[in-house]
Amino acid sequence: MLAQGEAPMSFEAGAKAFHAADFDTALSEWTKSAGDGDAESCYNIGLMYANGSGVERDFESAVEWFQKAVEQGHEEAEYSLGVMYQVGFGVEEDAAEAAYWYTRAADKGSAQAQCNLAGLYETGTGVTRDYLKAVELYSLSAQSGYVVAIFNLGVMCENGTGLERDLARAVKFYEIAADSGLMAAQYNLGVLYAMGNGVEMDHDRARELFQKAADQGHELATENLRTMEEAEQAASADKK
Repeated sequence: MLAQGEAPMSFEAGAKAFHAADFDTALSEWTKSAGDGDAESCYNIGLMYANGSGVERDFESAVEWFQKAVEQGHEEAEYSLGVMYQVGFGVEEDAAEAAYWYTRAADKGSAQAQCNLAGLYETGTGVTRDYLKAVELYSLSAQSGYVVAIFNLGVMCENGTGLERDLARAVKFYEIAADSGLMAAQYNLGVLYAMGNGVEMDHDRARELFQKAADQGHELATENLRTMEEAEQAASADKK
């Protein structure tokens, strides 16, 4: 067995092979180090099966390897198990079980787990709905810079769920998330600028934000751009 914090040579060899896209060697080397008790190797093998990296995608095998990793307290594997249970990949969908694994990872500081767990509390999925708990968890996740959590705090501010409705504050959250490239934040912020809600009306800024979201495939943003263009063409025709 490995001493705490010690990485086996086979793990390093596996990592080098993986980055060189030599997946057969990576799997072979990580299987060796996993047998020596290396949690990171177990987790990486789980990811290979979950993503179909060099192996046929196999969610059940992914779950098995994630479970081996969590037996050694691997935080990211706990989060990954939460995802698998939430979406029902490799296991029967079970929101309560997802909440259990997210809680374990969130307690260790995983920003992604904190955000996903907050979403369960916000919607009352697998847990009793608790907006204040959702805000607490989103805030913890946002403090780590997790953009999705920052965006979700903006949504809660805009809707007045768990937080006092405050459109100006929602704008601030959306600005941070939009600047990070989050499509949904770009769209929501564009709507606020287009309507003048929580911010001074600015159709140029709204158009810029809709375009950024549309470039990433956001259908409503694309529709809004088309509507704005048609309105401008109609207004121009009326002036003639």
